[in-house]
Amino acid sequence: MRWNGIYVNACAAVLGRREDVRTAVAEGRYDEAEAVSDGFLSISVAEDGPAVELAVRAADLTMDRATVAPEEIDLVVHSSCNHQGLDHFAPASYVQGRTIGGRAAAVEVKQYSNGGLAALEIAAAYLTARSDRAAALLTTSDVFALPGFDRYRSDKGVVFGDGGTGLVLSRQGGVARLLSTAVISDGTYGAVYLGNTPFAELAGTSQDGPVDLRGRRDDYLLENGELLLKIVQSLTERQQESVTVALADAGLTARDIDRWVLTNVGRTLDDVDFRAMFGIEDANTTWEWGRRVGHIGAADQIAGLTHLLENGEIRPGDRVALCGIGMGFTYACAVVEILGQPAWTAGAS
Repeated sequence: MRWNGIYVNACAAVLGRREDVRTAVAEGRYDEAEAVSDGFLSISVAEDGPAVELAVRAADLTMDRATVAPEEIDLVVHSSCNHQGLDHFAPASYVQGRTIGGRAAAVEVKQYSNGGLAALEIAAAYLTARSDRAAALLTTSDVFALPGFDRYRSDKGVVFGDGGTGLVLSRQGGVARLLSTAVISDGTYGAVYLGNTPFAELAGTSQDGPVDLRGRRDDYLLENGELLLKIVQSLTERQQESVTVALADAGLTARDIDRWVLTNVGRTLDDVDFRAMFGIEDANTTWEWGRRVGHIGAADQIAGLTHLLENGEIRPGDRVALCGIGMGFTYACAVVEILGQPAWTAGAS
């Protein structure tokens, strides 16, 4: 989708302390061979409060940076991957009540690693139908801690970091202009993260130990191993499609993109064909930052954009592509053009 008059007014990220992965290896929490292959240097680890409080802190920081007043927020969208701190409650409404207040619509987007970008497209469409002073507050938050989740072992090829983000999308201008978004889904091979246990056998039962995503995947491939190449091909093609559509809608080519913000996965999950198609090199990505914080659930793209803005790594006129992929599978790309150099300091993020 091509957007006109939709802007990133402000954004922020709140991350935890940096845990050196060598510490996790030495303590037997992270396999040494996997650590070498993945390439992570440190992981963001939050140790105070439930996950949703990271969204509250990020929202407060974002609103401090924004030129939009709380009463001008018409929509609050919260996204996450993991447990937010309490069963059976509404995180989006909680964030709204703890931050801007008011009567804005509050909704939750549960699209896992693609949640942040899915929320961006939904909010852009919502604002397009509203008044010229409309704005939306987007938040994410995730903590991947034991006993419910093992950041180093629950999945393979990706280590999960903790963090929260906020972003104000506005029709009143900002630091960047949203040029386009493309969000697509293909559930053909979504069962790869379900395993082979029927839902009926799981209904009403509690989880025994931390989430085991690698076990589910291995279980699925044990019976469907002949599909592996088709799954890999599908992932590459759909991700390429989302970027191709977003670039076309923005009236750009890959050569026009100055920086790429990709999902913070380990080196073993790098899609070589995808990178080659668009000429993506490490130097024009956020890999050197991402390998120091890990995969922050739904937050990688907004946190990555925040990092680039706070550290002056992008300038007015630069174009940035935010790319994501989520289990299920969903694929997304958003293209923004930088309009100004914010006076934000590289603090919390």
